[in-house]
Amino acid sequence: MYSKDQTIQSLTEHLVGLEAKRSILVQEIDKEIEHVRATIASLRNTSSDHLHEPKIFGNEFPIARIKGMTQVQALATIARSQGGLIQAQEAKNLLIRAGLMRRTKNSTSTIHSVIIRSGRFQRVNPGEYRIKDFAQSSNAEGDTTTHLPLQ
Repeated sequence: MYSKDQTIQSLTEHLVGLEAKRSILVQEIDKEIEHVRATIASLRNTSSDHLHEPKIFGNEFPIARIKGMTQVQALATIARSQGGLIQAQEAKNLLIRAGLMRRTKNSTSTIHSVIIRSGRFQRVNPGEYRIKDFAQSSNAEGDTTTHLPLQ
């Protein structure tokens, strides 16, 4: 028969195993949710007008695209998906959701510092930046074509 200490130890080990299993399940569900969101966003953004890069905002942005990137790489990816423009508050929320930064009392200042210090963005309006290597040009008919840099 087990002693009280052995029972506690056994239950504690079982609890740790259950918490690990829950963590794995939550990660799998989060990946599936992001996949479904990205699919929905892709379907919403499919149109007959192929000349413009569709903008993806908030919950529609596929967070899985920026997981594992540096903050600057993620910001550039977000900006390109939004036609070259990025809003600092929206970018901050996306980086937090992707796990690239934490929500702190100075996370807004942090995101502005990352954007400014990277040298890859120019300020357009307060809290709004344009990526420098993103260009748009117009042809003779007035159509706007988006050109992304080669990488």
